[in-house]
Amino acid sequence: MSAMIRRMSGRSPFFIVSIGIALTAGTASANGNVSHLQVTLWAVDELSDGDLVDLLSREDVDLMLRNGANFPDGGYAVDDGYGEIAHWEPFQTHYLDWIASAYEPPWSDEAAQHIAFLMGMASHGMCDQVYDGMYLERSNVHDEGTSGTDIGRDGSTDVCFAAEAGPLYAPDLWIPDELMAELMLEQAGHSVDPGTIRDGQALVAFSLYYVSEASQDPDEVAIHQEAYPWACAHQLDESVPGSPPAAARVVAAYWQALWARLHGEDPLEDLPLAWYPDGTFGPNPAAADDIESMVSFVVPRGLDSATVNTDLITVQDEPGDHLDVQVHHYYGHASHVVNLRPVHGWTPGGHHEVSTGPGLLTWDGLEYILFGFTFGVEGDPPQEEETGCTCTSHGPGARPAVAALVAGTAWFAARRRR
Repeated sequence: MSAMIRRMSGRSPFFIVSIGIALTAGTASANGNVSHLQVTLWAVDELSDGDLVDLLSREDVDLMLRNGANFPDGGYAVDDGYGEIAHWEPFQTHYLDWIASAYEPPWSDEAAQHIAFLMGMASHGMCDQVYDGMYLERSNVHDEGTSGTDIGRDGSTDVCFAAEAGPLYAPDLWIPDELMAELMLEQAGHSVDPGTIRDGQALVAFSLYYVSEASQDPDEVAIHQEAYPWACAHQLDESVPGSPPAAARVVAAYWQALWARLHGEDPLEDLPLAWYPDGTFGPNPAAADDIESMVSFVVPRGLDSATVNTDLITVQDEPGDHLDVQVHHYYGHASHVVNLRPVHGWTPGGHHEVSTGPGLLTWDGLEYILFGFTFGVEGDPPQEEETGCTCTSHGPGARPAVAALVAGTAWFAARRRR
């Protein structure tokens, strides 16, 4: 039991609840700790067969995986900068490099513990980016002007999530505090006492307790549902970009990239980890001011913000016209999430190609291989001005969206071969 827990034992329930409120209100927009823990567990189930899923499914590393999933928020709880540092890929890469230099495959039990803790930490950072950049961006619109709560949207949505997905409580404490402090100083020049790290992890346990207990009280849950109705209602909807189930799939894909890097590879693949929509928009989001017109993609290694711009990231519709877009590198330097919004709307009735140009760099100066993806937009295509024809290429009875998907895929493949 940590010193922080010993000092808090015997405190009143009101004090513990107050700690929970302080923790869940600590970040303005992010997943709560129950959500982070559950997404991490779901991500293990999303992994395909192989050595990584075998390692992360082991009972003897489950404790490390769970502690890693909640580790970054401990810094916020004790008001120390280690929390922000731990959220991001530069520090996580430094930890990965330390593991790769200290151990080698086949991984020992001790190495497996560190790998599991790293993967939990990486899950936390990626999940925050995906959830905030896609799911909460929609909540900003749909929940605008609602009442709010004392614990903020991140805390309230965590209560609602736990009410639906089930409560989760803190695992026993396991944290490589001295190593984390050493690596923080090396990578970020940040000095933190190992005891502060232990105290932060202990406080996260209280946050999990508070949210999980609140989620079992229907009256309490109703308060949070009323405050954030859209955000609370869609968290288990896999079709909503950035929702926790959708985020778990991104985390699993990201883990595979980290696993490759642990084995001496650094794949900068020609496709992102995920993109949304991954098929056809509907109903018609052609309007530029519609939040559902947002296109998002997630890359396997965080980006250098200076290279994320409309010179290097472009959108072209099926007739070959370049469309004006707004490019938003969500959270900026070293983030993996990019959102695109049309300035004048997407072109209905066909596919669009998102593509990158040479010079798109990672946060540490590596250049991505050119990549792209397509998405379709439902609706009638623009009329031909000379003939007024609105004919489409699909046959009688065919669904326009399906026909556009097939045609768009072939069109994109042909362009890539040029």
